[in-house]
Amino acid sequence: MVHHIWDDFPEIQKGLESVKSIMISELSVIHPEVKEKIIAYMDAPGKYLRSGLCLLLSQSKTGHIAEGKLYLAAYLETLHLATLIHDDVIDDADSRRGLQVMNKTFSNRIAIYAGDYLLSYANRFLLKAAKLLDVGEEDQALGNNKVIERILAGELAQLMNQFDYKMTMKAYLKQIKGKTALLFALACQVGVWEKGIPKRESRLAYNLGLSIGMAFQISDDLIDYQIDEKNSGKPRMQDIQNGIYTAPFLFAREADYQMVKDFQLDRRKKWSEEELNTFYNRLEQTKAFEKTEQLIRAYLRKMQEQSQKLLTADESEQLVSFLFKIMDRQF
Repeated sequence: MVHHIWDDFPEIQKGLESVKSIMISELSVIHPEVKEKIIAYMDAPGKYLRSGLCLLLSQSKTGHIAEGKLYLAAYLETLHLATLIHDDVIDDADSRRGLQVMNKTFSNRIAIYAGDYLLSYANRFLLKAAKLLDVGEEDQALGNNKVIERILAGELAQLMNQFDYKMTMKAYLKQIKGKTALLFALACQVGVWEKGIPKRESRLAYNLGLSIGMAFQISDDLIDYQIDEKNSGKPRMQDIQNGIYTAPFLFAREADYQMVKDFQLDRRKKWSEEELNTFYNRLEQTKAFEKTEQLIRAYLRKMQEQSQKLLTADESEQLVSFLFKIMDRQF
């Protein structure tokens, strides 16, 4: 079943059902219990945002969704699932999409190898898409041959920056660009791709996706502080406890550096609920949440401007309206 955020887009909904079927039906050489777990992840009601954006832009560009674009969407979603499985190991998470995470069902080692398997498995869909779309060697935009390298570099950067309370905003933005925004950028770029597409149009689609991805990840980082586990699907303020310092903390630290010493951020520790509440109030006093919202809005303005250059007025308005609902978590 496809997530209800796509209810207003019946063709995309239908396409995403096909994407799920492709991802599940082509799984082959893997241990049956691990395979069953991966299928459960794929079949759970995830939002499929990256693959959905790919199909949405494809439909806007050509008026239909070619079979090759379904395989590109499967490629994107499989890459994303691989990063989620890796993330759950790093975060020591308990659940994902309403399921017990891979590393809790089996072990960290099995989860890491399962994620690695999916990174490799994704390439099967990319090759099939290239064949169906008759892509020549000159069409480097399709699939971006450095995408996995850059995604893993973003993941690695987050690990290297863990518990580094001196981390800069510049390093944070670079980190989330690789960790999250790149896949959104690729989704939009391959969504509009067709033979002979002007480089300017391809780059515009890429930058549109980049703005969407940056806004989405910063919004996600803000939600980690503001929404409880029941609504967000993960423990409240998990990032700060895991030593992952995101925009709200970075803005607060800039205004109140004393908080680093007051909350002993120079060492790892177990946070009490009282400490978390006090820390939240301290961030609130520095207006860190307001500043984070301003940063999100800046990327959303970029997104709006870029979509207006790429799409018709009606299509741009529909896309922007949909994305604003996603950012506000109106689902």
